[in-house]
Order: sequence, then C-alpha cells, then structure tokens
Amino acid sequence: MVPKVKLWSRQLNAAITERHRYAAHVAFEAVLGWEFEWCTHEELRANENTVCIQYGGPQSEAPKGVEWIPDSGLLNAKGVQDISLNWSDASLTPGAIRLPFGVKDEETGGVHSDWLSWVFWMASRMEEQVEHQEGFRDDLGRFKGSQSLAHKEGWLPYPIVEKCIRIWAKNSTVSIPLRQKYSVEPTIDVDSAYAYRFKGWKLTLAASANDLIRGRWSRLIERPLVLLGWRADPYDTYAWLERAHENVALRARYFFLLSDRGRYDRGVPWYASQLRTCIQSLRQSAAIGIHPGFAAHDAADDASMHHEIERLAGVLNERVVVSRQHYLLQRFPESWKRLERLGITSDHSLGYADVVGFRAGMSRPFRAYDMTEECIMDIVLHPIAVMDATLMRYLKLSPKEALERVRQLSSHVKEVEGVMVLLWHNESVSDRWEWQGWMGFYQEVLEAVVLDKNGITLDS
Repeated sequence: MVPKVKLWSRQLNAAITERHRYAAHVAFEAVLGWEFEWCTHEELRANENTVCIQYGGPQSEAPKGVEWIPDSGLLNAKGVQDISLNWSDASLTPGAIRLPFGVKDEETGGVHSDWLSWVFWMASRMEEQVEHQEGFRDDLGRFKGSQSLAHKEGWLPYPIVEKCIRIWAKNSTVSIPLRQKYSVEPTIDVDSAYAYRFKGWKLTLAASANDLIRGRWSRLIERPLVLLGWRADPYDTYAWLERAHENVALRARYFFLLSDRGRYDRGVPWYASQLRTCIQSLRQSAAIGIHPGFAAHDAADDASMHHEIERLAGVLNERVVVSRQHYLLQRFPESWKRLERLGITSDHSLGYADVVGFRAGMSRPFRAYDMTEECIMDIVLHPIAVMDATLMRYLKLSPKEALERVRQLSSHVKEVEGVMVLLWHNESVSDRWEWQGWMGFYQEVLEAVVLDKNGITLDS
C-alpha cells in the first residue's frame, strides 16, 4: 500500500495554492513515491500508513503525532521574487545543513527551515528567473551553474532535495519503507551525425577550403578517403555505442538535431536520406528524441521548432514527445511552455553546461512549474547529472580526473536511490581531435555507474 501524506496549512486552512500543491508534488510524489492531500485540521489522523503535517503556526500548537514545518510565506506569494536569504539553523533542518527560508521560533529562539518552500524554490528554478542577472549568464544567455546558490553552498554535486526529504521521511516515519531502485540512463546528443559524409558537395567544398586555410592537413587528406569509402567516418560511432550500452544492459536515448543550418546548428542536413537511415536503424535498440536547434529556441514563434519536431515524426512515423534543447538552452518558463504547446511531454535539458551536478537538486523526474501563470505544468523534467563536454571543455579535466568526478556523482545518486542521467555525444567517443583519449573513458564511466547498483542503503 502506497503511503499517504496529509498536510494542513495553519495560515490558509482550505485556501491551498498551486505552489502548495507543487511543493508537495516534488517532495512526496516525485521523491518518495507517496500520495499526498492538502486537507483540513479535522482530517489530520495519523496511522501506520499516513503521515500528517501541519504547515505553519507555532510548533507548540501542532497536535501530538503530527509533523510540523514552519511557513515563511513563499507559497502564499505570486510571481518571481529575488529572495532575501534567511538561513535556518543546520541542527533544525533535515540533512543537518542550513537552508534558506528560515523561520525563527519565538518561544525557543531557534531558526527552523521552511523546507517545503525551499523545495518549491529549487524545483521551479525561481532563482534563474530573477531579472537583471546579466552577470550570471554566459555568451549564449545560459544561466551559469557557477553562479547558482547550489554551487556556492556546495549542494550541486548532490541530489540535495532528495537527500534532505528522504532523511526527513526516514526520521519521521521509521515504519514506512523508503526503498526504491537506483537506475542509470545514458543519453546521446547527435549534433553532427557524421564528420565528413552526407553533407553535400557545397558544404564539403567549403569545409575542405576551411581546412586548407587553417592548415588542418590531416582532415584535408582524410576527408576524401572517407567519402570514397576507404575509411570509416570518425563520428559514425553508433554501433560502438550500442555495444557499450548492451554490455552493461542499458538502453540509451539519442537526441537528433534536425534544424536548418545556421551559425550554431551545423550538423548533417536534416533532409539527407542517410541521416534518416541512421535514425531508423538506431530506433531498433534505442529510444529517439528531438534536439531542437539554437535558432528554433531563440525564434519569436513556434514555427521553426514545430518543423523540426515534424521532421523527426516523419522519420519515425510516430508522434515525438521527448526533447533535449541544443546547447542546453533554457529560459524558464518560456522554454517549457513552448515545448508543451508543441506536444512535448518530457524534456531532458535540466543541467548546467559549465558545471556538473543537479540543477534543481533532483535526479528524479518531476513536473515543471509556470511562474507567470502560477500553475503546475504537464511537461516532465528529467535532470542531467553530468555531460561529457562539461568535464573536458569547461572543467578541463583529464579522463582519469573526470572518471573520479563521475564516480562521486554516482555515489550520491545511489545514496538516494535516484536516477543517474549521462549526457554524451557521438563525437566524444570518436577518439579524434579534441576527444583523443576519451573513447575508452565512456566505457569506464558506464562500468563505474552501473557497478554495485543494487544493495545501496540510505545513510542518515
């Protein structure tokens, strides 16, 4: 029988907002897999399968056997707020770490954390929607993880929301089992399906001329050898990737870029028949999603992204409902709203480019929240733990250093029995150019994150 949580708001009684429902969705449904209900005071009846929580009011007024969380007021508010951090006492917070949204107990003087508001703030990404954050964004307009509160507080390497909630649940409901199952999800972004092949004679000539100007002699020599079929294309790594996934009994998901060509969208032309063949071949052993292009993300209307989604739907002969944004481009909540309008129900873009870790403090999927309309959205977000380009380009780690970083992330996900999502690219296992020496690294990563994935217990 699924455990149930009954919550009562001391301040609002029956006037529950969408923010209250969303915070409870993330904390109890997404993290614990429990049912929840906001109810009246009279309905608070704890039993062996029900946990009761009073939200707000003095702790001394919470009935016996009823858990208590202070109310800082955030869930009663509307719109994006640049919060003034009021830190709780670590000793009065699940997980024994200080959290924002502290509320002082006038009777004892202790500062307790309104951790339900913290869950809402983390999951809704309110932090990234505050205006006048130019210094917090990179040249592509992406919010930098290095500027996030999670990075500054040292939370980012942990699914910190899950960790704190599970510790609270374990300490509050010892008789209710928390056991879930750690899982690994490899995902592959295909920005450029092939290094040389199937790009047409105009693009091929232009690329060759560019190689000549830049003195890239090895590419200039290799290109015709590949085009004549005498040598394999460096980015044609799909069979190798699928063998690597099969060796650890994992099924991958590939995200294909099918945009019109542009400054940041430079893959194989979407109309190339060989690209279509590649996608159709991979769908036999892997899942397929759309990788909306840079220009489509920045477009004033939905038309460009709609065309890209329809292109993939035509290849697969089925509706496309899963996406990941090219360059992890995201503007909250506008990006989510556009995807939702276009029929996307599941997005896998929730991660930072410049640092590894958990952007919303979550490894598990959860629903998005629209702060302009103040409503829970239908689209489900799938957080990313680590991206190959982050390790090599941004953090400038060696493969050995990067493997240790991935192992640390994996251990934190195992601790909460969460979902370890890997973001890789077909070219990063080519063992060519900037990725030389990184091909075997991916095999080591897969073995490391899958190893001992059973039998993990939560440390309180």
